[in-house]
Amino acid sequence: MNPEQNHKAHYYFTEVCKQLGIKRDFLMHCLQEDWVKPALPETLEFDEEDLARIHFIVELREDFGVNDEAVPIILHLVDELYYLREEVASLTGSSDFSFSKRVSKS
Repeated sequence: MNPEQNHKAHYYFTEVCKQLGIKRDFLMHCLQEDWVKPALPETLEFDEEDLARIHFIVELREDFGVNDEAVPIILHLVDELYYLREEVASLTGSSDFSFSKRVSKS
């Protein structure tokens, strides 16, 4: 286990559903589609980054009417954007680009 994971809050499947107000079937769908990968897959424990990603997926589908075919494309583009912004920050030494260390879990 990554030492950094020891200090992060983790949430079990049912806690995620309750906290985000989503149905169990929806979270299972997100996992089956590989849109989100739990921080600790062996115990299906999610961290704050996972919750933010799931919340983003909910917003895409409910607020913007994005269909299942478009979700992975949008997630990939957002992941690429975060990655590139981190690269720019590391090359310039700028702290203005503060993003999580684990952008894409793929």
